[in-house]
Amino acid sequence: MSMDMGDSKAATPAAAGATQAGVNLASMAYRTILEMILDRRIPSGEVIVEDRLATALSISRTPIREALVRLASEGLIRKEFNRPYRVREVSNREYFQSMRLREILEGEAIAAAASRVDPVRLQAMKAEMLRLRDEPKIRFEDHWAADEELHTLIAEASGNAVLAQIIRDLRVTTRLFELSGLPSRIRPDCDEHLDVIAALESGDAAEARAAMERHIRSLAKDVLGEIAKS
Repeated sequence: MSMDMGDSKAATPAAAGATQAGVNLASMAYRTILEMILDRRIPSGEVIVEDRLATALSISRTPIREALVRLASEGLIRKEFNRPYRVREVSNREYFQSMRLREILEGEAIAAAASRVDPVRLQAMKAEMLRLRDEPKIRFEDHWAADEELHTLIAEASGNAVLAQIIRDLRVTTRLFELSGLPSRIRPDCDEHLDVIAALESGDAAEARAAMERHIRSLAKDVLGEIAKS
């Protein structure tokens, strides 16, 4: 059976354009919903209402559904049979197990990154950490952004893409942990991040590893203290 190639060719550009537009909308929806989850605008355990998201983003439900499938595949949201998606809840046990893994893996990453990290980007991070530390009142969002940028820079500079991806996944899990922020941690975090940066500047892999391990252990200890108070 023959095919009408003329009709097929005429339809291809429009079809390709429509497909690309759908992909772009799904990607935009994914990034937006991910940000809403990580910023806790959609908190842990919250039901995700597709219609509400579609209205808020001014798009149809199709790209919303595609974004939710992707988020579910990454473990950020979960769906039970015949029930809507919910943001995944991270237990105390999972949080501390993830932090222990982060201590090991981010220690490994920074040791490898000590001789590879981009000095220009490192200096930019140092300037940002100094700025945040000296701010009279640090916005939690600014602290999160700087924290994410530094840890991502180090993971990527390790030269091990698989290791970097595992670290990213673990950081998502620990960020999902339902603890309403730790304002008292912001300045200690800045100081510890500056210690990490100083170790990287020295090029000493052992000291860089030790600085990262101290930082992650310190955070886990403070979180444990907050849990004990509640």
